[in-house]
Amino acid sequence: MSTLANAMDVLKLIARLRRDITVTDVVNELGLPKSSASRTLSMMAGYGFLDRDAATRAYRPGGVIMEASYHFRASHNAASLVEEALDALVRETGFTGYVNVLEGVDTLVIQMRIGAGALQIYTPPGSRAPAYSSAMGRALLARASDAEVTALFEPRLDRAQGDAPKTRKELLARLAVIRASGWALSRGEAVPNVAGISSSVFDSATRQSYAFGIALPADTLTDALVERFGGIVRDAAASVGKRVGDPYWLGFGATEA
Repeated sequence: MSTLANAMDVLKLIARLRRDITVTDVVNELGLPKSSASRTLSMMAGYGFLDRDAATRAYRPGGVIMEASYHFRASHNAASLVEEALDALVRETGFTGYVNVLEGVDTLVIQMRIGAGALQIYTPPGSRAPAYSSAMGRALLARASDAEVTALFEPRLDRAQGDAPKTRKELLARLAVIRASGWALSRGEAVPNVAGISSSVFDSATRQSYAFGIALPADTLTDALVERFGGIVRDAAASVGKRVGDPYWLGFGATEA
């Protein structure tokens, strides 16, 4: 493996572990020989990619990385990256796309992009719906703990329609699936005969979560298409999440690898 590839893996390891790392970490986590791990870390420190703590002898991101990160965050915030990802999703799939945020127990539409396909869904910015009753809302709720979700909702979810969960217990079960898979599915809930596939990103800098995804015809959505579009939406969210330091996506990527 090249020195450049090793350096990339070291930086990814720091992002995943979210702490300073040692030669032992690189050996155990990346499977490099001790001599290669030590040489890679020393070279990265020599070129300013890493700094070494004088007391612990562990390595952390150096000045070069921090300066580049500062420039990136100054020119790309999570909201703009989510909008770019949404535009790409709409172009790729042809379906209408949305960006939502959580406001209390509701999900709120803040961005919409009309797709080129035959199904023209129009739920304009400012529209609200119970968070438990859509893929967008559940993608956002999945970022909260079960205790936090339990505090928000009554045992029975009386406004549920279509395929939406009818009880808090069912909602919590759905959220567990979303956390494991990285994306959420709805069928005929907010709008009859319309399905939604969504994922979410958490901006560590602003503490704001964004859900984004697509709306598509429920009656033509086969299991194969669900998996296909679910993967497309999940990968788009993962790409944004890793760029903004979302702990969920940093850990999810490591698990999938």
